[in-house]
Amino acid sequence: MPLAPIVIFCYNRPVHLTKTLNALKSNVLAKESSVFIFCDGAKANATEADLKNINEVANICNNLKGFASVEVIIATVNKGLQNSVIAGLNYVLEKYEKVIVVEDDVVTSPYFLQFTNDALEKYKDNTKVLSVGSWNYYYNKGFNFFNHMPDTIAWGTWRNRWKLFEPDGKKLYDQLIERKLMNKFNLGGRYNFENMLKLQYEGQISSWAIRWTAVAVLNDTLSLYPKISLSQHIGFDANATNSFENDYNKNIELAQGNISDFDIEVKEDAASVEAFLYIENEIKNSPSYLKKESPLQKIKTNIAKHLPYRLKQAVKKIVRKQPEQEISGWFGNYKNWQEVEKECLGYDSTAIFEKVKQATLKVKKGEAAFERDSVTFDKIEFDEKLLTLFKTILKENNNKLSILDFGGALGSVYYQYRQLLDKNASINWNVVEQGHFVDYGKKELQDNELYFYYRSQEVLNKTKPNVLLLSSVLSYLEEPYTILNSLMELSIRYIVIDRNLFLQDEERLTKQIVPKNIYEASYPCRILSEKKVIDTLSSKYEVINTLDPYKGLEVDLGDKKAYFKGHILKLK
Repeated sequence: MPLAPIVIFCYNRPVHLTKTLNALKSNVLAKESSVFIFCDGAKANATEADLKNINEVANICNNLKGFASVEVIIATVNKGLQNSVIAGLNYVLEKYEKVIVVEDDVVTSPYFLQFTNDALEKYKDNTKVLSVGSWNYYYNKGFNFFNHMPDTIAWGTWRNRWKLFEPDGKKLYDQLIERKLMNKFNLGGRYNFENMLKLQYEGQISSWAIRWTAVAVLNDTLSLYPKISLSQHIGFDANATNSFENDYNKNIELAQGNISDFDIEVKEDAASVEAFLYIENEIKNSPSYLKKESPLQKIKTNIAKHLPYRLKQAVKKIVRKQPEQEISGWFGNYKNWQEVEKECLGYDSTAIFEKVKQATLKVKKGEAAFERDSVTFDKIEFDEKLLTLFKTILKENNNKLSILDFGGALGSVYYQYRQLLDKNASINWNVVEQGHFVDYGKKELQDNELYFYYRSQEVLNKTKPNVLLLSSVLSYLEEPYTILNSLMELSIRYIVIDRNLFLQDEERLTKQIVPKNIYEASYPCRILSEKKVIDTLSSKYEVINTLDPYKGLEVDLGDKKAYFKGHILKLK
């Protein structure tokens, strides 16, 4: 088979480049491989040391031996990595059908070229495969695997796949929103790739890699990864801005044999994504990470390019710990509530209450715009349709609004929307909650608008609500339909179901694990059938509007995707 040419991108790091080239020269197939090297030019503000290093890099490249051929392309001005990569790949892929890409700060296994070439040949006609990766510092599966996040340090692809690359980050962002793929892009809402893409198209970070990842999601493609790492990223040594060199070098073991075994299904290995998230959580909560990367600009500058690197830092921890202790999301398909409940920490814990309390107090003091699930926000967010409903009721009822907020915590939605309503309006907001929430609410938060009750009937004894609000609550009730039927009997004019996780026509009882940066908790969560909920209510209520609380956010359950949605219903 014809071998893919090797394309190398470098700038001003002669020591790193020398290690990269020496490792490549030691590769099986090196002597039969052609090499293209793109050397970036000096920046306008380059120091004498920079110029010296740039010249040394050019000298190393011009004298390179050990390959079938070497072509060196030296830029006269500084393009930056993203522009160099895009232009360089376009140049080489005009001549070749496939390519292997290596940055100047990676050491490869002697079998890197063999694996990548073999994979490029194996999957050349399978357009489901976008690229071939080489790193693996977080997942010990025992066989090669696929996931939708492409490698961007030492990797391979084909001409027809690279043609999918879209340089316009804003266009990619809009397409992800329009096609409701942002949740997948964000790994089920658990990783903020979205913000990286925003920073890119706003010009705050320079990254082709985040756009390549968006392309992968939009085209529903996968990247192949090796069971044993074939590359070692050396870009974060003692001279780098952020360094964990001493930590991760102890853990790296590159493949010492051919691992070109492709007897695997071209299907995403969901567990590899979970392992990725686990490692990311370990790193972000490690003292060394917090200490080294606390300046926001350093994170913005480096996060997109060096994303794969940060996976490498916690190999020892993933061996010692059970990943599920750190993973967040929705897991399992349990038979009954008791089965999953015994595996959970619960949602009535003191830790959750304390977090919600502190967040609510910040909102009340004006230190935050609003809070949701104990997380504070600096800028107010609201649903236009829900706000319109509240304003319509005020207009129809002499500027009065009465709400039964079932499961309303310490008044989260009240504080969120009250500031958007007429300050002279008569608001009667009644929260029904767990005992310790009600005890605290009555003592510290209750006033002439916000009230707290242990039972719904207590509210009915005092007032006739216009709205029954069920915001992110039905899924956490053991008997949601029993409760829903009893609440329907109250004949409140409007029912609002908001921020609820649904499947279309089936239900699934899962274990929900909360991200540790919010609080440490897990609890049963019944992903409800949207059809069954609406059918249950249809005997007395009709849907007059739908709500999209998280702009198309979906949750990947492995075999299915659940989605967040809401409904406004009116009494017939």
